Amino acid sequence: MTHWCCYCLNRLTFLHYAFAKVKTKTTTVTYEANNISLSVSGRSILKEISLCITPGKFTAVVGPNGAGKSSFVKIMSNEIAHYAGDVRVNGKNISSYRPKELSRIRSVMTQHPQVQFAFNVREIISFGRHAHDTTSGHNASVIEEVVDATNLHAFVDRNYLTLSGGEKQRVQLARTLAQVWEETLYPRYILLDEPTSSMDIAQQQQMFGIIRGICSRNIGVLAIVHDLNLAAQFSDEICMINNGRIQNVGSVEEVFTKENIEETFCCKVNIYRDPCTNCPFVVPTNENVLYNMSITK
Repeated sequence: MTHWCCYCLNRLTFLHYAFAKVKTKTTTVTYEANNISLSVSGRSILKEISLCITPGKFTAVVGPNGAGKSSFVKIMSNEIAHYAGDVRVNGKNISSYRPKELSRIRSVMTQHPQVQFAFNVREIISFGRHAHDTTSGHNASVIEEVVDATNLHAFVDRNYLTLSGGEKQRVQLARTLAQVWEETLYPRYILLDEPTSSMDIAQQQQMFGIIRGICSRNIGVLAIVHDLNLAAQFSDEICMINNGRIQNVGSVEEVFTKENIEETFCCKVNIYRDPCTNCPFVVPTNENVLYNMSITK
């Protein structure tokens, strides 16, 4: 048990160090949602949500199915234009950016990216460079760095359509990273909607290690995460959303409590501590199973 724990810690330390070599810049600008409300066909989806994504930090959004998490990310990414409230990116209203200009500042990985043609993996990753007026040689260098960071060397010439669901997610994450990879004078942001939902446990650890590490490049990350334990392990801040409202927001220690989780998810849980990292992790109790069995009889 001790050897396994030390291995995991050393692995994550290595991933963080690999990104930390890049010089970062101190800044106070952010990616902000101010009093966001959204209604669709008379049904309220989001209600006065305010949240700030800070460069250099990883914010995880968690909540039950249908809570409004994906709708919130679509508003933050400018995919949904008609809503009440205000989204500001580095001090400017998001609607004031030209599409190409915005693409250089924020990159988005949607829940179900659609690719209809038989592009190879390298071509998919290269789509992340389309907003940049950089040379083909520079773009190739960025793509190679991203391929190396995401461990995709064995896949670069593969037909994207032949990959498994988890492999496709790794490629889409690489494309997302390629879009905002270079260090710039301004902060950049990555928005992710369930980025590891099709991955196995080892790939999830690797990808979240990469996502956490990218923050050291003066990048703020907002990710919808269904696995509460992954959110607790890798994020700096957790935002709990339920019924279109923010229930709790703050550090992992502040938000990740038995009371908050049970209230938000309507699920009985126990909270324990990882013996190696002291990170909290949640385990549902048997009471939920017994309750579900009783209502199906």
